[in-house]
Amino acid sequence: MFLRLTVFLAIPALSLLAQPAAPSLRNLVTNSPFASFGPVNSTAAANAPLEFRGTFVESGERFFSILDTGTRRAEWVGLNEPGQLFAVKNYHPEREAITVEFQGRVMELNLHSARVAVLAAAPPPPPPNNTAAVSGQNRPAAAATAPAGNEAQRLAQVAEEIRRRRALRQQATQPGQLQTQPPAPPNR
Repeated sequence: MFLRLTVFLAIPALSLLAQPAAPSLRNLVTNSPFASFGPVNSTAAANAPLEFRGTFVESGERFFSILDTGTRRAEWVGLNEPGQLFAVKNYHPEREAITVEFQGRVMELNLHSARVAVLAAAPPPPPPNNTAAVSGQNRPAAAATAPAGNEAQRLAQVAEEIRRRRALRQQATQPGQLQTQPPAPPNR
């Protein structure tokens, strides 16, 4: 009994030791597995440290997507939202632009336009071959030839089996009749 109790208590304790520690969400934010680690174009970062990538409205409040080109990180921020590295001071919907304060500088950012690559159009599929319909033939070409002797015999057996099963079904649907089953076809 003591051994059973010890094993009963030891197994859950070992399973607790085997579980890995919960990952830190702060660590995932700073070391994102989806971040690009390639070199950043320093001239683009020097010319425009921020990019205005998009906007949306939720519950009457407008949010803006701002990309820091130096770190390649984007954040959604609200109008005059405190606690960010940058603050969106003004939104100009007619020009699709925002006024941003970043590191003591005030700059105006236009909505970033996406680059669209135009692909060549796929060639149209060939027209269907309607020569049989034009000539008045409505059957496929393979059906025009008679089946070989062995094939004809097999088709006859299939037709006979269909007739037999239909007769069985007909007998089953007629109540009060003596139900006799026709003999099963011989196995060949």
